[in-house]
Amino acid sequence: MTDTKDPDFLNLKPEFSIVLGYINKTEYLPEIESQCAKGHICISLDPPPLKLNIVVEDVIYGDMQSKSVTAYTTSHYGLSTYPEDVYYLFMLKTNGKEIIIPRYSPKEIALDIDEQPTLPMFSIDDIPEWIPCNISHLNKMIEYDGSYEHVLYAIEDFTPEELKEMESFAVISEYSVRIVRGIYLSDIKRYLSKQSC
Repeated sequence: MTDTKDPDFLNLKPEFSIVLGYINKTEYLPEIESQCAKGHICISLDPPPLKLNIVVEDVIYGDMQSKSVTAYTTSHYGLSTYPEDVYYLFMLKTNGKEIIIPRYSPKEIALDIDEQPTLPMFSIDDIPEWIPCNISHLNKMIEYDGSYEHVLYAIEDFTPEELKEMESFAVISEYSVRIVRGIYLSDIKRYLSKQSC
């Protein structure tokens, strides 16, 4: 447990960075004090806010100088939401003091067979809404290791409508769905460096 004061999750500045990285240390902050109106009872179904230490492997967008940052977020599922040593595409915002990760915004990435990081896609619209430009047109066929956990899913995880939507982005068999399209993070970085969105 840490004695860090609760970060300000609301008053975030418009500037932000997008980085590729992984979490190497996690902990809970103290419980946030309830701010109920007098005479009312408040119940929070969330555990305390999370403090995450992120190792930055690459800056995809924005101005992030540090190779290791401490950031804060919240999640209904607590620390189990973000296992350590899993690569994510993070959006990092600031309130002028702390770095904040918007709730549930990190996106798991997958490596191709040459271990190049990619953003796997289930469909043409499957891109983070916080990326400042429309990058869906950058998607291409990617040769993934078929057993990689972020591109191979049990077919029962999807509805018939979802399966229909992802037909051109996945190989769908009787038992599984294997993602075969995505965007290389190097392509995202190159494209965003030339745009003003």
